[in-house]
Amino acid sequence: MEFLFKAAGRLHVFLHSPMKVFWCCLVFVSMSLLLNGSLLRLYGLHRDQHRLQAQTQQVNESISELDRQLKQAADPAFLERQAMDRYDLADENDLVFVFSDDQ
Repeated sequence: MEFLFKAAGRLHVFLHSPMKVFWCCLVFVSMSLLLNGSLLRLYGLHRDQHRLQAQTQQVNESISELDRQLKQAADPAFLERQAMDRYDLADENDLVFVFSDDQ
């Protein structure tokens, strides 16, 4: 019984010391966050945020490039030049050189 009175007395002294209570609570909260994995999940989410922002920037740049190409593709002269290059065609005013493979 005397042990309980001594423990209660120590607890009373401890609770009337605000800095000790503060540090005890801080340690308890830190250990709780570490043990249940909240800090690790928070770190993982922060890392994912940076990765997603970089991917978003790359996608926006890709969209800008595709928009530029789409505007360029609306030009009839560009389409004509692409068709000629792709299918080895020549315009009326183009010079065509034919080289034989005979030796």
